[in-house]
Amino acid sequence: MRIPTTEDFAELESWGLVEDPMAAIADYSDERAERRWDNDRHCRAHREHAENQSEEFLADAQAYYRSMDRPIDRRKWAFLKRRKAWFHPPVEWGRFAATDASRILDLGCGDGDVTQRVAEFVAGRWTQTGYDGAPMEIVGVDLNESRVRNARKLAESPHEKITLTFEQADATDRLDYGEDFFDYALLNGVFEVLDDENFEAVRDEVSRVTAIGLYVRDLLDDYEGLHPRPDLPDSLADRGFETVARHKIFEEPFAEEGTTDPLAVWPMNVHQVLFAEASDVSSLADRY
Repeated sequence: MRIPTTEDFAELESWGLVEDPMAAIADYSDERAERRWDNDRHCRAHREHAENQSEEFLADAQAYYRSMDRPIDRRKWAFLKRRKAWFHPPVEWGRFAATDASRILDLGCGDGDVTQRVAEFVAGRWTQTGYDGAPMEIVGVDLNESRVRNARKLAESPHEKITLTFEQADATDRLDYGEDFFDYALLNGVFEVLDDENFEAVRDEVSRVTAIGLYVRDLLDDYEGLHPRPDLPDSLADRGFETVARHKIFEEPFAEEGTTDPLAVWPMNVHQVLFAEASDVSSLADRY
């Protein structure tokens, strides 16, 4: 990926996310999902993405992600933060800014760009509603130490009452938090890289530490070494979280030809975005 230019940032503005952060939801249709295979650029990018999966990743995804060293400069981080906003729409994020929320977990936070967006969303919603805010801690947890270092360096709190914390941990083991410690949790691209055994371990652990709701973004397209789960709502329901919103979205705006992404980072993959709420929410007194 080359260094993004000012023009590259401006091109992303044409996607309309400032006016409508949920634009990806209206952009998707099953009919378009079929038509993307008539787009030569998408087919080529999809093929290259599949062919470039490393042998280390295919052999052991957890070990691969744990050991990688992937520094990133601020300009690339800022570009990807805006670029990824297309397929991380803030479905039900208004809940994060409610008065009953003070702890949020971003599990699989990577470089902290989505963590940053959550903090900015909460601070923005507080401003819109005239609420002065209350102490909030947003904790990013990732398997990879180099990406945690990136997050600590690049993510910054947008509000004096919001604290951003980043930690290295493996959620396939027990996280160092008590039951229902967090009000909400986000998992972006986490379940898709886990085999069934590790998926169940992470699902159970995030269900244990989360009291109110889960936001999940996960790939639905098939690639070797990845694990799309169209039945994810049923699996979360088995752990007491009922899906109240679910959408399919493209990884970038649909295009008949080529791509509107100035850096052509990804194919036009299909993802699911969902929000699931706990059927039995513990009281604030029990959680705090």
